[in-house]
Amino acid sequence: MLLERVRDMDEENKVLLENPEITEEPPPPPPPVNAEAQVNVSKDELSASVRIKPPENGGKDLTFAELKILLVKNGIMFGIDNDALKHLADNPVYHSDTTVAHGVNKQDGRNAELVYRVEMEHRLKPKEKEDGTIDFKDLGTVQEARRDQVLCEKIPATPGTPGTTVKGREIAPAAGKDKAMPAGKNTVLTDDHLKLLASLDGHISVVAGKINILEIFVVSGDVSSETGNITFLGNVIVKGDVAQGFSIQAAGDVTVNGVVEAARIMAGGSLIIRGGFRGGENGELDIGENAACSFVEGGKITVRGNLETSYIINSTVKCGGSINLSGRGLIRGGSITAREEITANYIGGSISSSTTVIEVGNDPAMLERFKEVTKDIAAYEKNIKDVELVITTLSKLKEINRLTPEKAANLEKATLYIESIKGTYLELKEEYETLKAQMEEIGYGKVHVKKTAYPGLKIVMGTDVLTLQQDHTFVTFLRNAEGITFTPLH
Repeated sequence: MLLERVRDMDEENKVLLENPEITEEPPPPPPPVNAEAQVNVSKDELSASVRIKPPENGGKDLTFAELKILLVKNGIMFGIDNDALKHLADNPVYHSDTTVAHGVNKQDGRNAELVYRVEMEHRLKPKEKEDGTIDFKDLGTVQEARRDQVLCEKIPATPGTPGTTVKGREIAPAAGKDKAMPAGKNTVLTDDHLKLLASLDGHISVVAGKINILEIFVVSGDVSSETGNITFLGNVIVKGDVAQGFSIQAAGDVTVNGVVEAARIMAGGSLIIRGGFRGGENGELDIGENAACSFVEGGKITVRGNLETSYIINSTVKCGGSINLSGRGLIRGGSITAREEITANYIGGSISSSTTVIEVGNDPAMLERFKEVTKDIAAYEKNIKDVELVITTLSKLKEINRLTPEKAANLEKATLYIESIKGTYLELKEEYETLKAQMEEIGYGKVHVKKTAYPGLKIVMGTDVLTLQQDHTFVTFLRNAEGITFTPLH
């Protein structure tokens, strides 16, 4: 035995001598490393994803349960997609984000809506007969209402639906904004405030966006010394004439079956004069909406809507909409301004020595109001700045307990005051933007001549002026980049 062991040792020594590099046993293999995962949550917390680092050296992938525990440890408790998580465990995707949880976003509320059951813009449209004359009795003037008739309905605002993040945090929605009913005189709301009803039989008049049911004041004869001047909050009907020097002032519509003789009529709504207007030097009409008159001779007229008549002679007319002359269709002498269009058969005339000036596209009232609003905004901004300085100063005194009772009262007043003026300031800014947008279109109205425009007629559009040197027939005057031009009537 001893001899055999010696031989074996000799053999081992021989092997070592022949292979000197074999000096020790090889190192053991590295240990297995299991897969690892990282949870990523979006900035708005409406989704969560998992990114997996693969296993090494035969390590294990993550199981569904391990992935679920990982999400919980990272605060993910809502909207977990178990199917996606199981699929990821069974079919791991490495070094890539896999979405495994979804939150639910909020849904903001819907604003209230008003559904009008009456015409909010009631336009006058006189009927032209086959012989070219105008039937001022057929205007579709009166929009009647019966007691308990539905005038407007409200679809209420909704509060919205809250959302939930993947971490279980509630996302509050913005509630829809309410909208006030256009409740005016002689209207009533139902108990649920979702319907506006007429409280009596009457005539519908829309003033400043509010629906009014107005009782009508009727003058059976003339407006004269027997009646005196008429002032009324509703509509006025005069079955006779309006005598020279007298006036009618109405919040609603005015209808005169006879002639208006150098009188003054102010109407918040529309005006109809079936017998015509002889304004002379002192007659004046100031109308908030549309006007229809069989003729106009002299006087001053301001109409914020459209004007319908048969002829205008030696008058000053300012119209916020369009002027349409049918029947005789003549404009001669004076100054006629319309924001949109003027349509007539004849304009100017060689027989008359009076100058006729037609101005379209421009709106003096709008320009004046724009200047006023701009000035008011500057004043309010300065006022707000001054009051904010006072509030800041008093608030600092309050922080160091040096505010006297008198100054505390001033702080409260200043805080309430600035809330009030900021509301008015925002309204002015909104009006400013509206006026600014409207003014961008200024100077681009049209003049339609169905028959003849005579030499001497002066046409003003924006800053451009054109004085006709010859007759122009069947044409439309308009303004482009080159100034005032004309095309065939259209």
